[in-house]
Amino acid sequence: MSSLTTALHDAALRLYPEVQLSTKARFLPMFDLGKGEISSTAAIEVARALRGDAMAIAQRLIEELSPRFGGTWKVVAGYIVLSDVSSELILQEVRTGDMALPKRTSGRPRSVICLTPDSITPVYARMRLLASSALQAFLTVAIEGRCRVGFEPSPPQEVSSLGAVVTLFREAVERALASDSEVRRTAIATHLMEEQVVGAPTTIVWTSHHYHEQLPKEVKRFFSDARREGHTLLKMPPDGWLLSRDRALSEILSPGSIERVIGRLSTQEAWARWLFHMASATPSGDLDPSVALYDECASPRWSLQVLHERLVALASSVVTTPRAELLDRVGDSLVEDRVLALRALFLPMLTSRVIEDGEVLGWISTVEEFAARAHARLNAPHFRAALSKSPLSRDNVQIIASLVFGITSILPVVTEDVCARQQQNSNQRDQT
Repeated sequence: MSSLTTALHDAALRLYPEVQLSTKARFLPMFDLGKGEISSTAAIEVARALRGDAMAIAQRLIEELSPRFGGTWKVVAGYIVLSDVSSELILQEVRTGDMALPKRTSGRPRSVICLTPDSITPVYARMRLLASSALQAFLTVAIEGRCRVGFEPSPPQEVSSLGAVVTLFREAVERALASDSEVRRTAIATHLMEEQVVGAPTTIVWTSHHYHEQLPKEVKRFFSDARREGHTLLKMPPDGWLLSRDRALSEILSPGSIERVIGRLSTQEAWARWLFHMASATPSGDLDPSVALYDECASPRWSLQVLHERLVALASSVVTTPRAELLDRVGDSLVEDRVLALRALFLPMLTSRVIEDGEVLGWISTVEEFAARAHARLNAPHFRAALSKSPLSRDNVQIIASLVFGITSILPVVTEDVCARQQQNSNQRDQT
């Protein structure tokens, strides 16, 4: 543990000796840096164990920690939130976190299932849900090498390539368009019950609030029991994100319009870019499914791919630097452009949260903001002029190092050609 998290555990043990904090109470990076940089659920854990006031407990813990570590502290809904952290503490958190994103090499793979709504939910809202669950599976396969993926009513399948995830997503999208008016609210729990194996990772299920409310009591009871037992985590994005109330968009969001768009997706890579676009942080009221057909950073995947290409072209020597050395070079970039550096440094840990907890919406927002800010930095005239000089200045190397650290933490998501990988897997199967 970092010195900050160690001090948090020590303070909690001193003040509340009857409570043992879990490892999940450590300080974790926040998705929205406007609300804070890192936060901890320690006070909520203590309050739950003692049936106390999380706000008051958090304030007591802050009084113990703030004199020693400085920074700006506050309590938000029981969370201990810290901003303006020193560079040394930030780098400690990154080094002791999930920097390397280790692959899951044993045991059952993680499971991601989309409980696809029926006609009670508009088609484009179903597209958003399908894309969100597919993006989580996409990240899981990219980082861990495999995942069980299911889009109800089809049973889950174990996949080990990004191309396979994209194929299942495409089939689910086409099925949703072909069954626009169907009513389907039973025969759901069977597939999920098969996932509940002792020692298996938590199954993450995606659906909408509105659809969940219409499910039979026995199905909702199944989800309630599974959540309580820790088998299943149910992800239901806010309806405001899924549902557009802007009548002017009825044409571009209609099933016919979406069907015409996907009819133009001729390759696996095009489908992958569309997947990222449909899962993006763009409010559904502003979402145009056809925009991802054009290379203008509408798809976060395309934006990240271009960012990686630019970094390779501008500073290939930095791009090939081992990740541990990159961290040593970041240093003062937290002073030069703190927001950009934090987004880059936090990407590995935030990606782990997507894989483990389904925090897709926070991740995609962070990635979009990271890519946009990175492109803006590289486009700045004074920065481009500085990069043309050799050798690069220390400050410029630090900024480039932070960008490279961020992009390499999700490199399989960015650089792997889903078409090539799928063909490679097919060739290997043919040979065996």
